[in-house]
Amino acid sequence: MEIIRGNQTTGDSASPISSHLPPALLEKAADRLCWITILCAVSTVVFFGLEQLLQPELHAMANLPAIRLCLLGIFFMAAAFFAVQRNGWVKKQTLLDLGIVFQVYVAFAISMMETSLPWKDDVVMGHSAVAIWLSICGLVLPNSPLKAGVAALLSAASWPAAYFFNLYLYNLDPLPFNRFAVWIFPNFVMAIWMFILNKRMFQMQLKEVKAEELGSYQLDYLIGKGGMGEVWRARHKMLARDAAIKLIRADVLAGVNARQENVMRKRFEREARATASLRSPHTVALFDFGRTKDHTFYYVMELLDGIDLQSMVERYGPLHPGRVINILIQIAESLEEAHRAGLVHRDIKPRNLILAKMGMQYDFTKVLDFGLVKTNVVQDASIMTLDGVATGTPAYLPPEIALGESKIDGRADLYSLGCVAHYLLTGQLVFAESTPTALALAHVQKPVVPLSERTELPIPPALEMIVMQLLEKKPENRPRSAQELQRRLRAIAPEVQAFTQEDASAWWHTNLPETAARVQPKLEEATPTNADLKAIFSEGNGVRA
Repeated sequence: MEIIRGNQTTGDSASPISSHLPPALLEKAADRLCWITILCAVSTVVFFGLEQLLQPELHAMANLPAIRLCLLGIFFMAAAFFAVQRNGWVKKQTLLDLGIVFQVYVAFAISMMETSLPWKDDVVMGHSAVAIWLSICGLVLPNSPLKAGVAALLSAASWPAAYFFNLYLYNLDPLPFNRFAVWIFPNFVMAIWMFILNKRMFQMQLKEVKAEELGSYQLDYLIGKGGMGEVWRARHKMLARDAAIKLIRADVLAGVNARQENVMRKRFEREARATASLRSPHTVALFDFGRTKDHTFYYVMELLDGIDLQSMVERYGPLHPGRVINILIQIAESLEEAHRAGLVHRDIKPRNLILAKMGMQYDFTKVLDFGLVKTNVVQDASIMTLDGVATGTPAYLPPEIALGESKIDGRADLYSLGCVAHYLLTGQLVFAESTPTALALAHVQKPVVPLSERTELPIPPALEMIVMQLLEKKPENRPRSAQELQRRLRAIAPEVQAFTQEDASAWWHTNLPETAARVQPKLEEATPTNADLKAIFSEGNGVRA
């Protein structure tokens, strides 16, 4: 994920929320669908209970068995929706999409009853119950405009479909065209109105989400997505400071059950607390964290000018060895503080490492995303593991984590950092297996090919030796700590062609000119000029300049 400033825009920044319901609305819509299905099930039971009272009228229907079958279908569909919603077996958005099928089916069942009644010769009075059903669904079950429009149109079309079904299969008397039109016209009018109303409600909810306030911060637009989180550009209501806000993605929460959702929130809170406890300038700064009104967990961090190392290598190729040394030293400083605090990152990878411009300093490295951070508290480890979710990224997975060992220390991060160094220097992963399982096995069993054999670019032997030691299978064969790694990197720095701040500045101005040239906006001048003073004294209380 590329980190950019808030005053820039991304091409897909609006798409993630424009195609889905906002999380708060999605939650309410799923609950409302559940209650509607319950009411439909109760109504079906009441109908069968009153069937004896309605028997003379029902006997006039030639297709009474078909009507009973439709009503039984409503009951069983309602029971199925209730069970699925309560147990969280499918995503909430998927449940709402299946609700469209339920809406159309109920409209068809209503139409089957109405078109089966004996036609009288008098003028049509009132309207179809399908119109009432459309109004209920349109107001209670909001959806994206396109889906709501399709559902309303199909529901309105169910009346003529049921009419022709009964007409040709049961030899019922046809209606005159004018009476037929009077029956179906209100349904399609209501469908159009419900589409317009639902579209308006959808737009209002999108504006509410976009302008949602998180504490003293206000969301602006979406910057990017991660595995379970999404990052927004945000502004403080009182301070002239941009920030980035990370929160659990709505589609992730919509696709899990209650237990998994609770674990995700705990993991997210752990990431916030772990990041907040660190003070290294090379760890992303955390300003605040909390929960929104709909219980979405978020935290506010500094907004960086720069690019992640994954995007950098993909776009510009392998990095200069001297530059890699500078980057590794800064990352090691961040990790050393975390390791001394008993925290293991466990997800060191190029995507979580940002090369930024901080003030007038270039190539300032920041470590992000402590989402898989592990402490030495053993009893807390079990509740932080989701079913079927691996801890870490396979391409950068330390052997001890791949083996599921319980005792993991900071040397696991050093192995991942070795994988990162290998990628920065060669542009290739340490192992190129095609599946996560094969990658994990390779980290455990397969020997690492020396970097000099993986690329034609010159790599200093001293730097290659350090990287190969970081990639040792056994933790005891790696550097003992991130601090020792820093010391060894600084020791070989004179042997490697340096990559200075002047070199970094030239690279940034060539490849990222907008970021390199950006400076903080000047504050408005508050001190009055001589001309202002003359004007004040010449006009005030008869005093002359």
